[in-house]
Amino acid sequence: MKHTFALLTALVLAPASALTAADQFIVEDGRARAEIVVAQSQARAVRLAAAELQTYVEKISGARLPIVTSPTDAFPVKVYVGESPYASRAGVDPKGLERDAYRMLSGTNWLALVGRDWDFKPVEPWARSHTDWMKNKQAEWMQLAGHPWKNPVGASLYKDYSKELDVWNFDHRGSLNAVHAFLRDLGVRWYMPGALGEIVPTLKRIALPRVNRTVRPEFEVRSVSRPLISSSAIDDALWYLRIGANEQYGILHHGQRNLTEHPDQRAGHPEYYAMLPNGKRDTASKTANACLSSAGFFKEIVAYARLMFDHYNMPIVSVMPHDGFNHCQCSDCKGQATLERGPSGLSSDYVWRFVVRVANELAKTHPDRKVFCGAYSTYRLPPLSIDKLPDNVWVQITNGRPIRELDDETDEYNAELRRQWQAKSRNPLSVTLNYTPFTNHGAYRPQYWPHVIARGLRDTAGKVWREDVWLSSGKGGLHHPGMSHLNPYIMSRLWWDTQQDVDALLEEYYRLFYGPASEQMKAFVEFCEANYAQLGSDGQTAGKALQLFDLAKDTAAPESMFGQRIALVDEFLTTLRNRSSQMQSARPAGLPQFRVIDMGKDKWRDARDTLVIDGRIDEPFWTGYSLRGNLKDLSTGKKPKHPTHFRVRWWNGSLYFAIHCQGESGVPPIVGGSRDGDPAIWNGEHLELLIETDKHSYYQIVLNPAGFMTNLDRGADKKNWFTWSAQAEVATYQGDDFWSAELRLPVTSSDEDPLHQLVGSMPFKSRTDALQSGKGTSLPWYFNLFRKRAGSEDGETTAFSTLGPESKNFHEPQKFGEIYVQ
Repeated sequence: MKHTFALLTALVLAPASALTAADQFIVEDGRARAEIVVAQSQARAVRLAAAELQTYVEKISGARLPIVTSPTDAFPVKVYVGESPYASRAGVDPKGLERDAYRMLSGTNWLALVGRDWDFKPVEPWARSHTDWMKNKQAEWMQLAGHPWKNPVGASLYKDYSKELDVWNFDHRGSLNAVHAFLRDLGVRWYMPGALGEIVPTLKRIALPRVNRTVRPEFEVRSVSRPLISSSAIDDALWYLRIGANEQYGILHHGQRNLTEHPDQRAGHPEYYAMLPNGKRDTASKTANACLSSAGFFKEIVAYARLMFDHYNMPIVSVMPHDGFNHCQCSDCKGQATLERGPSGLSSDYVWRFVVRVANELAKTHPDRKVFCGAYSTYRLPPLSIDKLPDNVWVQITNGRPIRELDDETDEYNAELRRQWQAKSRNPLSVTLNYTPFTNHGAYRPQYWPHVIARGLRDTAGKVWREDVWLSSGKGGLHHPGMSHLNPYIMSRLWWDTQQDVDALLEEYYRLFYGPASEQMKAFVEFCEANYAQLGSDGQTAGKALQLFDLAKDTAAPESMFGQRIALVDEFLTTLRNRSSQMQSARPAGLPQFRVIDMGKDKWRDARDTLVIDGRIDEPFWTGYSLRGNLKDLSTGKKPKHPTHFRVRWWNGSLYFAIHCQGESGVPPIVGGSRDGDPAIWNGEHLELLIETDKHSYYQIVLNPAGFMTNLDRGADKKNWFTWSAQAEVATYQGDDFWSAELRLPVTSSDEDPLHQLVGSMPFKSRTDALQSGKGTSLPWYFNLFRKRAGSEDGETTAFSTLGPESKNFHEPQKFGEIYVQ
């Protein structure tokens, strides 16, 4: 099925005589000339497909086609929807078709729209709602499991079902896809959920086409995270179906979390959990990871998978580690790290050897079932110690094709990563893609990547069986649909035919969706795609994008449908407008700068191996070079009564801070808060580190003398500030007249997981320094460090970059000091 767009355009625009079978019509002069024929007992997808065909033929022509289960003599033309005895007599059935594939075939007085359909049947116990799970079904599950395990399918299966449409996410919907394809042939387009997002032509005649097509998707599973099929807004659920999305039944993503999150498991089996550098098992963190050398944990995850295979009839179960992965530091695990492979490979052999052990054990009892794991975080690179993965292991690569980058270098990097994984496996790959990565986490830049998508899908067709696209983490619908609909729309068309001309698809989109503002919106979208990386860091680039958009906004009448569509984009741009003004405003003169020592240089080889994060700051790692920063009185800039100084190092993809806080002899600091995330932390003495990277503005890390922390992502919506974790390694020490702290803050250049770690590239003073280092082109970061003696009599507050008496709080990014590696 090549160059389908050109074919569809021809079908819509060609004269009726070129389309008709013996000059037959489905609708003629606004009157129905056909009836829709379905089987007496229909699959769910067929029932919906017939209703969709009836609805849109009426929208297009004003004629309502009746739906019957047996042909009548009332109408000369029959439209067979779905498998039925009547379609079979015409020689059309779904035999030989894969999931969701379909046939469109016509005869002298009939049209068949028939695909592979199958109804999913859920297995008890499964919840009809969250309340149903908590009150009823969870107890049934716990009795069945016999262990403190979580059940992501049983607990949330209701999210994969639309009550109003009576459709499951896992149904096979070939006939529905056939109907939607036929409607697209007639000129219908579903660009965005709801009436405002659709294009419906007006036709008084709909000819019976001459058609003989078999259509197969190039990607078997085409998953998008939003909108949910269970969305309370029916338009959202229908749009999900109309773009041809579906989902794979099973447990995917972070499967180990189902064995590590339950509090009873943490209390009963601390030996299952990763050991931290301080020698303690991490049973407290929200995303506490497993010790992959634990014999008990291995037995449990095998038993868990077998239960899911047997009871829930799942074809695939994930054994992937929990999010925010930390490599266990116990004596059995620590030595399995391959530090020389860097942050994307230091745990690859460790994790994938565990996956292989589990897969081999499961193959003994369930050779036809699959074990799933993602190539992600510190195990994204293929393992070196494994030549071939077992045939029952299926691999998913997070951001396995470029998601924003148009450059050839990034494209080739991703292609080479896929080739390396393909060499390890006999199975096709799965890819997860964070296209608008958690839009409530500071993603305020317009996100249009149609050409990146087109190239990526062409590169992966035939090699990838599943696309798992994350569009937002909002509720049931698309987050800012006016902006975020274009990427999934383009993907949905190319999933079926990657050789389509994406520019032709876009030209039609601009013309139909934005009308008189088509050229201006085209210029805006193309500029945003080409300059996405600079939109968040260059005020002039952001300003240019907004100028282009404003031209489009001025072109379409606000009350028109085109103006209303543009207004939805304008709603998304509010933060960019504020950010653009901020970036174009020069930072105040005289802001302090701080140079970070790069411990990766050869001259620091001996010193860097001395570091022990214990809060004492007494190793050559810190003392080998005397450069340090000092805090001053927040308002006056003068030397404070209680001095604070700090040192900063960069090593192996992490930023290290050592902070010494002078107090009074024999007087311990006031401590507020008794655990991580405790809001009482602000009631006692504490440090606040605010960091703006080249990719994100900004993070807030709060630390008290007892070593407890609170992490915030200030670039997110306020309700999501506390969902981010720095994954910091921290230790504090209290002396007679001081307390001190050491922190390691891991840094990742990839925003595939914006909920963990600092997202940014290694900061440099200038692009020249960055290029000479061979480590990137990142410019400086900006930061401020505060110390507040809350709870003490003086309440002294000090800062690295003082704000002046007019400032009311710490949160003024324009006054952050500069920090860079040299």
